[in-house]
Amino acid sequence: MRFHYNKTILSLALSFFFLQGCAKNDQFLPLKDGEMLHFTATIPDELEALPLYAMYRSEICRKESRTANMKSYTVPGYHRERYPLAILSPNKIEASIPKFDEGKCDWKLSNIVFEIKLKDPTKVDPLISDNLGKKITFVLDDNAPAAFDGGYEKRSGDINEQLILFPLIIENFVGGHDKSFWLIARYETMTYKSKKSKNININIDYKSNMKTYRIGIKKPDNGESPKFIYPNGVQEKTNWLFPEYKKLVEILEFNDKK
Repeated sequence: MRFHYNKTILSLALSFFFLQGCAKNDQFLPLKDGEMLHFTATIPDELEALPLYAMYRSEICRKESRTANMKSYTVPGYHRERYPLAILSPNKIEASIPKFDEGKCDWKLSNIVFEIKLKDPTKVDPLISDNLGKKITFVLDDNAPAAFDGGYEKRSGDINEQLILFPLIIENFVGGHDKSFWLIARYETMTYKSKKSKNININIDYKSNMKTYRIGIKKPDNGESPKFIYPNGVQEKTNWLFPEYKKLVEILEFNDKK
């Protein structure tokens, strides 16, 4: 006796089995002697780096998603790994990240995220309660990273960049009194893209003596506006959370000419 299967039902069943099977076997197995991405960074004493965050993608082990109309579709699967940074010298760190795996999902490195933050906020201000650093993402394929504003700094081949960062202290009075520390870069979301990178080298130039302050409203009903106090002492009313990066660079360049 032969059984006659409905092709659509069979196809759906196989797809469900395929997706579920991958979900249970999505472990990452680095390819032995496979290609590596070599990451190095130079950071000043005042800052510290967190372990690198790596995102891998798979066209085999896809993830199911749905549209607003509940129509089902699949996207490349994702897998996360963390890699500690080894100390090469007092201010230089490195990590080697596998680009491919040899497991059933055939994971491929999609992007890495490098995060730095202030090492000891109390040395800046003992009242700082939130220490917000800066994340820098390096994209190696055509998949958008988790945090993305739609713009890339495109590079060809290896990446060798110097990033100037400025300190910002935000003081709020609404619902209490608190201070938070931020690192300010050229863009709020720093994202580089280079599909053929084998080496990434980042040099962080942190201008610790160029602090900007954002002072919030003490009494919301008295017509006050928040204001920035820039490193040169200039005060400016604002509705923005962060100062203009270009203005900070201009102050820096003016100071360097003195």
